Formats: sequence, structure tokens, C-alpha cells
Amino acid sequence: MSRPRRRPSVRRTATASAPTDVRHLVERALERRAALLAAPQTDVGRLFHAAADGLDGLVVERFGPLLVAQLHEGRLAAADTVARDLCAEVAQRLGCTAVYRKVFPLDRSAARLDLERLHRDRAPWIGTPAPPELVVREAGLRFLVRPYDGYATGLFLDHRAARACIRGLAAGRRVLNTFAYTCAFSVAAALGAAAETTSVDISRRSLEWGKRNLAANDVELERHRFICADVFDYYRRAMRQQRRFDLAILDPPTFARGREARGTFCLADDLDRLVAGAIDLVAPDGLVYLSVNHRGTPVQRLEQAVRTAARAQKRRWKRLDPPPLPEDFHGDPDYAKSVLVRIG
Repeated sequence: MSRPRRRPSVRRTATASAPTDVRHLVERALERRAALLAAPQTDVGRLFHAAADGLDGLVVERFGPLLVAQLHEGRLAAADTVARDLCAEVAQRLGCTAVYRKVFPLDRSAARLDLERLHRDRAPWIGTPAPPELVVREAGLRFLVRPYDGYATGLFLDHRAARACIRGLAAGRRVLNTFAYTCAFSVAAALGAAAETTSVDISRRSLEWGKRNLAANDVELERHRFICADVFDYYRRAMRQQRRFDLAILDPPTFARGREARGTFCLADDLDRLVAGAIDLVAPDGLVYLSVNHRGTPVQRLEQAVRTAARAQKRRWKRLDPPPLPEDFHGDPDYAKSVLVRIG
């Protein structure tokens, strides 16, 4: 879906009344992201990164002509009105048409229905309503995002450098993408000339979204498979079929509940067998990329899982330099961790 040619103006609440410190925070945050904002063929990025940019509990991300603001209750270090003023200031500076709000309460279950309505409301927090789906660009890759389709938009921006890395490694490789969600890693691999991709996720809806992401990049789907299954069920199926991969991507959630009890995934309990199953399917000289976004899991724990699985299978492994967090996520070293290894 193409973006509208004309951009309606945002109703400005911050110009005359915004406190000086709000404007100063915005100025500093945008200065730090000058290179990102000037990057060709890229119109996504995290523009305000909570405490790292001077206001804990507030995150502001850009998706083309829109902003999405995350307000984290219990951490937000200012009133909602200040957060709104800051978002309006950013929107005005960049000429964005709307700001959509995502509220993360301390107890999601207590306000589930109200939040469901909020996060699916076409009316934005600031500005004019956006279409339910739009195309954004990341280093020339195109992705479909949905600004009011629940908590997530369909694209996790902290993986921008990782997607570039996967694109650079994919040529000629058979790629397994687990917890594929909307298949952004598969898009990167496909445009990096992967021999084939296999995207595995428990959500059929997400995989259909992923197919449309590949199509948005003019990728023919013949060499790209989409498997709706629990990852451990797929591991067993792939072993029976004697399938092997040259690059396995593991980006698990902290916790996820499938349609059945056996579809439940818990990072703390399942990390070791997740890594072991992937290494079992990786061909000699293959690669495993493992990423987690859980503050309580140190990178050493990821390396331990790789080391234990490799030893148990009597395989050599070599640590490679993983892709860094993008520069717009700097200032929060516990935000996410990753490892990239070569398996002998």
C-alpha cells in the first residue's frame, strides 16, 4: 500500500505551551539520530528511547508518516500530558501525520478490554486517522505495518542491524527462521539471495502477514515455506524429513502460549532445547543466530546454551561478532542480547 501523497498537518499541542525541557529532550534525541533520519530508503526508527533519552517509561518509534508511542506505567517519569507534548513536538519536527499510543500497564489483565479497544482504535492520540496498514522502508526492504492492530505493529525495530546482517550472510544458504512472526528476517534473507527460507510460527495469521511482506518486496514464494507449528514439533518433523539448514535464526519470546498446552514456550525453561534442536538441524559450517529481549537473561547464558548443545552433539562451534543494537537503541545495555556462531 502506497503512502498518501498529501500529509495532513498534525494538530499541534506542543508549539506554544510545551515546556522548554520537552523541546530540549526532543532536540537532543533527534540530533543523536541525524544519520538515521538522513538514511536513504529508510523511514523507520526509534526516535526516543526512554531513560536513555531523558524520560523513562516513554518510547517513540517512527513508521513512515506515523509515530507510535509506548507509555509504560510504573516507569513513566512524567505525566501523560508531558509525554503527549513530547510526541506532538516530534511529530511536528518530522511532519508526521499521526501519533498512536500503546499503554503498557503494570497488570495487563486488569485493563485488558479497555486496552484492547484503545489499541484497535483508528482514531490516533494526535493527528488524523491512518489507514489500517501501510508500507514502510528499512534500507530498501519494504514491510507492511499496522498502527492499531494491538500492541505490536508487525515490525520490531531493534532488529534492524540484525536484518542487515542476515541479508549479508544469506546468499546461497538454506535459512530456518523460527518464531518468525511476520517473517521480517525471511524477507532480509530472501533479498540476500538465500537458496530458500522456512518460516515457522504458531500463528497462521502472522505467517499470512509474512507472505504479504515477501510479496511486497517482489519475492516469488516458490522457494519460501511457511510452517504453522510449534517450533519443537517442527524440529521433530524436519529431522524425520532429513532437512538441513545453513543458517538458523532463533528469536524467541520470553513467554508465549500456543493454542494447546504443548505450544507454550518459556525462555527460562526452553532455551537449551531450542538451541540444541537448531544445532541438530544445522549443516556443517552452518550458522546460528540467537537473539533474546529479556533483561534477566545475560549474553553468557546464550553462549552457555550453545556450548552445552554443541558439546552434547560433539560439534565444534566458533563465536562470531553478532550484529550490534542499532544506534537509536543505545544507552540501555540490558535491552537485548544476541550471539552468532558457526557450527562445525
